[in-house]
Amino acid sequence: MSINLFDLTDRVAIITGGAGLLAYEHAIALSAYGAKIILTDFNEDKCKMAVAELQKLHINAVAKYCDVTQKQSWEKLLDEVMNEFGKVDILINNAGFTNQSKSANFDASFENFPLEDWNAIINVNLTGAFLGCQTIGKQMLVQGKGSIINIASLYGVVSPNHAIYPGTGISQPVAYSVSKHGVVALTKYIATLWASKGVRVNALTPGGIFNNHQGLFLERFQQLNPIGRMSDKTELRGGIVYLASDASSHVVGHNLIIDGGWTVW
Repeated sequence: MSINLFDLTDRVAIITGGAGLLAYEHAIALSAYGAKIILTDFNEDKCKMAVAELQKLHINAVAKYCDVTQKQSWEKLLDEVMNEFGKVDILINNAGFTNQSKSANFDASFENFPLEDWNAIINVNLTGAFLGCQTIGKQMLVQGKGSIINIASLYGVVSPNHAIYPGTGISQPVAYSVSKHGVVALTKYIATLWASKGVRVNALTPGGIFNNHQGLFLERFQQLNPIGRMSDKTELRGGIVYLASDASSHVVGHNLIIDGGWTVW
């Protein structure tokens, strides 16, 4: 008798940052193995649009509002999920400020980076993950089982290569890198705290995701990455399913890096 270690049939998954580039891919990946999908975002209208596209693919998904920086918003989301689904098995803390969704002064230099933007990025990227782990993780502890996946970054492992950005219109501010390093540390802290209680906490670090990049930035990135290209957004699907499923039942506090080798050299 064969056992499908990746089976997620009837497991309930919350994915934050539902209006962004990667949440859609995470939803496709998990649903392919049977999971029920809840996409959440501060921008509920865009989140609903993403769900509508998923439903065209016959994916079982719903949209919910959540401001990840607010404890009460997380608690309201959990109440709604428990009322509708009765449990929560998977949490993907995916929401964050990026070059696709910038804070007001995301491109400011380190010397002139405003405190307001520092706070805004830290609040979403790191505090949001903390609140998600705390609120949803508490319910998982009651259930005695759950998988939390925090989405980190290359720049939570190594510093940005500052030389690739001048003249490209793309930047990586200090608060982004610091917040993503914090996400990795948060993952390790909670992972060791909850592992014996059935709740596994891991991180996934994407490489540079191709999103119609071109010109100087793309040329520099490709030259510096061992695999010679940026990542396709679909290339995280396997890692997401692995960390969410029983295939990774003994994986605790790990940061799964899917970057084409960027952080190796």
